[in-house]
Amino acid sequence: MLATPGQPPVPPGRWSAEMKWDGVRAIARCTRDGISLWSRNLREITGSYPEIATALTEATAGRTLLLDGELVAPDGRGAPSFALLQRRMHVRRPTAELIGEVRVDYMVFDLLAVDTGELFGDPYSSRRAALTDLDLDDGARVRVPPSWSLADTGAEQLLQAAAEAGLEGIVSKRADSIYEPGRRSPAWIKTVLRATTEAVIVGAVPGSGPNGATFGGLVLAGHTPEGRLRCIGGVGTGFTAAARRSIRAALDEVRRDTSPLDDPPPAAVTRSAWWVEPVFVADIEYREVSADGLLRHPSFRGIRTDKTPDEVEWPL
Repeated sequence: MLATPGQPPVPPGRWSAEMKWDGVRAIARCTRDGISLWSRNLREITGSYPEIATALTEATAGRTLLLDGELVAPDGRGAPSFALLQRRMHVRRPTAELIGEVRVDYMVFDLLAVDTGELFGDPYSSRRAALTDLDLDDGARVRVPPSWSLADTGAEQLLQAAAEAGLEGIVSKRADSIYEPGRRSPAWIKTVLRATTEAVIVGAVPGSGPNGATFGGLVLAGHTPEGRLRCIGGVGTGFTAAARRSIRAALDEVRRDTSPLDDPPPAAVTRSAWWVEPVFVADIEYREVSADGLLRHPSFRGIRTDKTPDEVEWPL
């Protein structure tokens, strides 16, 4: 179940709110026979996070559970760092040294099944209460972060707390909402302090100087509500030298002669870009979307393997 971008609900009524975690969404299937972790695009990622599987084995004590949460890599002050998590996301079998260098925690925020009973049709408030009653929080690798009533604790207060803690924002959830797998539902509203989006890489523009051997920037696209792949601009900042080299090597493998876009890109892009198959998804931070639908002041944050190009929507 996915959240719709927007402002916190007014009046707050029977709404709750949680902090928004900057990481990788993961479903955990816990049984007596073992633990498995699954990404949003249904790719098993258990091997990438063996310490989480071990911690969940201890926390669940053999119970059959289906959990929803976010894998995060806290930085020195405890705030989730997507840049740190990038070091773990693409490693199928991390070494003990890497696990020690890049800590990953599992923030559990929903309970979808207990034993043989599914909870998808139960209201959020009762699912959240049942999750709390399970007492899974080990204070370390497995965390059950708090949820607040918006009627008691205002959204502005929570957003201020999120800003001070270096978090992305908050997610408001209607207390009586059921769990709708795969749907971006208005019953969940995400309010972000800084805008981020996923974008499909459709091409690149040549670089100069130290970037002459890689690229100057990436051409980005997203799907309109009608499903058309349309250019949303480009990004040329936020890359490390190593990232530029690895991305260039990957793009060289999927080059094509024509644009994969359904609508013509801006003329400035057409003149200089070379094109690639739309198979890679980038994580982008930006200030706002201009009137012509292009990202303003974008910065590259990483490549996402937990989302497919078909999932990338037009940024709101």
